Amino acid sequence: SLEALPWTVNPMPEIAGLRFILPRLLALPNTLTTEAQRTRWTRILKELPPLPVADVKGVKLLRPSGSFTGGNYSENPELYAVFPYRLFGVGKPDLDMARTTYEARTNRHNFGWCQDSIQAACLGLGDEAARQVTDRAKRINGGYRFPAMWTGFDSIPDQDHGVNILTTLQFMLLQSEGKKLYVLPAWPKHWDVSFKLHAPSNTTVEGVFRAGKLEKLTVTPESRRKDVVIMDQDSRN
Repeated sequence: SLEALPWTVNPMPEIAGLRFILPRLLALPNTLTTEAQRTRWTRILKELPPLPVADVKGVKLLRPSGSFTGGNYSENPELYAVFPYRLFGVGKPDLDMARTTYEARTNRHNFGWCQDSIQAACLGLGDEAARQVTDRAKRINGGYRFPAMWTGFDSIPDQDHGVNILTTLQFMLLQSEGKKLYVLPAWPKHWDVSFKLHAPSNTTVEGVFRAGKLEKLTVTPESRRKDVVIMDQDSRN
C-alpha cells in the first residue's frame, strides 16, 4: 500500500501487522512454538515504534507512516490498522479516532481490491458499509455474458471485487474480539437477513434479523452464548 511512497519511515502496515500478529503468536501454547521464537517475538514487540498517529489541523488521526515525502498512492495505508490488522474497530479502544481517520481518508474507491467497505464494517459504520456493498454488487461488466466478470485493476474477472463483497457482509453481521462475539455490529436496521457464520473456537452463529429485530439467535456450542454481544444502531455509536 506504500509502494508509491518510497521515502517513508515507520510505515503503518508493517507496524500494525507486527503489533497485531506477534501477540497472537505469543498466545499460542508453548508446545507449538520454540523458546527461541518466543524470545525473538518478544524482543521485536519491545523494539517496535508506536503506531503512527499525528495531530492534523487539530484532529488526532492515524497516519500512513511516521514520515514520508512526495509520492502518490491509491490506497489508505493508515487504515491498515483497521483492516486487515484489526487494532481499531468495534469493541476496541479509540474507535472515534479510527472513524475520524476513515472519514478523512484521501482515496475513496469502491471496486477491486480497495478495502473501504470492509473497513467501514469493522468500524461499525453500518449505513456506509451497506451503501458501498450495494454499489459493488451493482457493478456489472457489460462486455461479458456473466454479471460477475468484474473489471478491476489487474484481471478479468476481478476476484478481489467479489471477495470484498463477501468479507464486508460477514463483518457487517459478525465480528470477534478475544472471546467476545459481536452480532450485527454494522448491519442496517432496514435490511432483513438470515445467516449462519463460523466464528473462532469452533463456534457457529446462526440468526434471523427481520423488521429491525433479531428474531432468532443460535450459538453452537451453547457454552459460547455468554460471549455474545448483540449490537444495535445505538450501541455502535
